[in-house]
Amino acid sequence: MGLGKIRDRLAPLPLPDLTGRRAVVTGASAGIGLATATALAGAGATVVLAVRSRQRGEDAAGLIRRHHPDADLRVELVELGSLTSIAEAAKRIGAHPVHLLVNNAGLGSSDPSALTEDGFDLQIGVNHLGAWALTARLFPVLKESGGARVVTLGSTMSERGRIEADFGRPTGSTVRSYCDSKLAAVVFATELRRRAAGAHVDVLAVPAHPGWCDTAIFANGGPPAFVSVIGRLTGAIQTPADGAQPVLLAATVPRPGDYYGPLEHRGSAGPAGVVALPAPALDPEVGPRLWERSTELTGVGFDF
Repeated sequence: MGLGKIRDRLAPLPLPDLTGRRAVVTGASAGIGLATATALAGAGATVVLAVRSRQRGEDAAGLIRRHHPDADLRVELVELGSLTSIAEAAKRIGAHPVHLLVNNAGLGSSDPSALTEDGFDLQIGVNHLGAWALTARLFPVLKESGGARVVTLGSTMSERGRIEADFGRPTGSTVRSYCDSKLAAVVFATELRRRAAGAHVDVLAVPAHPGWCDTAIFANGGPPAFVSVIGRLTGAIQTPADGAQPVLLAATVPRPGDYYGPLEHRGSAGPAGVVALPAPALDPEVGPRLWERSTELTGVGFDF
């Protein structure tokens, strides 16, 4: 194929009726987050667009209403690189039931020394520690809401990630930081699911990855900036709407599997389904290690 506009290849995914359910989608102003929020709103959910910019959030709400004029939407500001912002946003969002939290927001960086407001590696701080802190802050209301679900986005690059003792500090490599952050996302969801089940808490955590998608996450040249070019040349890149399908399955199927992603092009594109967890996530010690380190760094934990 050429380097023109990517088009949807998959038929829209049928979703159950979500009327009466309240969903929070981070990074909902564009890309996979916007596609996810649009589909959930179309299924009847009240959707909270958790975004960094109010204007971009309102613009996204306008786009959603073009497809679903009666959509029930709210825009909430949250900066996932700031533990203070997360705590404030969680108070506002958690004032009402939350039945679904989609930890979609993420970024790439071309600067290996970039840090969050709290001094964490920028990619690890936003892509994992921000999602961790927001989930932990909302966990009490998730428990109370009944049958709640947490979906956290991984990546095909999680296979190359590591969770080591210095996790959260700059790694010296933007590629490594991104891979580590996305492995952490998958491990976090898997460990949260295990711990909630062990405590008989009615919150189900499921990881999903979108494959290769034509989004702005690496528009700044951060890793892996080559994804868009190679994906367009090989036909193994897809639209945000197609990439959102694994996320939507993880969010809505009655008895979800361990991990969702595209089933074709070696996990890069195609129809969504259950896929294998990345090999590093199968280490029985990695979940407890990440849990302890994330709690230590953020000062926020989970009360089961």
